[in-house]
Amino acid sequence: MSRPSSSGSNKSDGSNKSTDSYASVLSDDSYMATLRPIDNEFRNMLQHIQALNTSRSLAKQRKIVSHETKKRDPADTERRTDWTPQMEADYDAYKAKVDVLSAVKARQEASEKAAKASSKSKDLAAQERARLQALADDEAWLNAAIAAANARLGFMTKYPNALSTPSTQTHIKAVQDNLNSAKQAQREIQIQRQ
Repeated sequence: MSRPSSSGSNKSDGSNKSTDSYASVLSDDSYMATLRPIDNEFRNMLQHIQALNTSRSLAKQRKIVSHETKKRDPADTERRTDWTPQMEADYDAYKAKVDVLSAVKARQEASEKAAKASSKSKDLAAQERARLQALADDEAWLNAAIAAANARLGFMTKYPNALSTPSTQTHIKAVQDNLNSAKQAQREIQIQRQ
């Protein structure tokens, strides 16, 4: 078994396949197409956040990694056992970002519940404190979700062959889930600012 390369490119078997592949990378991004007009601020954010281990935006790099994953051999199901200590450390580092997201999301849910409960109170100062706490926790949620998506995508960019094809596909889905979490956080921020 070979050690993951840093290039991340799989060679095409023919020029037609290469042309189709090139056209696919240039096509509309399926994830970005799912965003609604309410998500314009989020869309803009994804296009301006730099992805880890590349000079591309987070949105562009997600599309490229997703595209590269579709070209992988579906029979590549063997678990990798040749990870270097650096790969293990990088994997643990991005998993820690995912754990932070879970903790931040739990805090956000609690503060949102408290803000809704306090909105029935006649104490306007308490209402405002609860709303501001919910807003701060929404912003922390947004940042944690973006950090988790970026860290996971950064690992996949740095080590494109570190995972089997099914695991890589699962990781692409997890990046999308992290981005969906960030999108929901952005929507909550918009609500709290009204």
